[in-house]
Amino acid sequence: MNRFGKHLAVCFGWLLISEILCLILGISIAILRNPVIVRGAGILFGAAAHILLIGNAAQKTADEDAVFYRTSGKRTKPVKPLLIALCSMLPACATYLLLRLNPESTLMLNLFPLLNAPFIQIHRLLTGGAEPFSAVEPLRGWLMAFPPLLTAAAWFLGYELRYLRSCAEFDAKRNRA
Repeated sequence: MNRFGKHLAVCFGWLLISEILCLILGISIAILRNPVIVRGAGILFGAAAHILLIGNAAQKTADEDAVFYRTSGKRTKPVKPLLIALCSMLPACATYLLLRLNPESTLMLNLFPLLNAPFIQIHRLLTGGAEPFSAVEPLRGWLMAFPPLLTAAAWFLGYELRYLRSCAEFDAKRNRA
C-alpha cells in the first residue's frame, strides 16, 4: 500500500475511534438530561476530544513523512494532507446528505447525531427537539453541515504544523553540518 493510502486508512481508523469515544461520552451526558451546563460541557468535551484525537493522528502521520523526507530528500506536497483532510469529512457529509434527502424521516434525524457523535450535543442543540428534520429552522439545518470542517481543520493543521517544523529542524541541522 502506498503512503497516501496508508495515511488515509490511519485517518479513518482514528475517525472511528473518535466516533466510539464521543458516542460513549454523548450517551453518558444524555443520562444527565438537559441542564444547560451539562450540554455546554458535552459540546466542549466531545468536540475537544475529537479534535485532539484527529490532530494527534495527523501529527504521527507527519512524523512518518518527515522521516521519509530525511531519508529520501523528497518533500511531501501540501495537497496530500489537504486531500486526507477533505476525505475525513466524507462520512459526516454523507450522513448529512442522507438527512437532507430524507427530511421527513425521524429515523434519519435520530440516526444522524449518532453517526456524528463528536458533535452530538451541537446537533441536539440545533434541532431543538424538532421532528422531523423538515421542522427544523432552515438556518439551523444548514449550520448542522459545518462541524465536519473542524475535523478537516484539525487534520490539516495538525499535519502541516508538525511536518513543517520537522522539515525546518532537519534543514537547519543539515545546513549547520
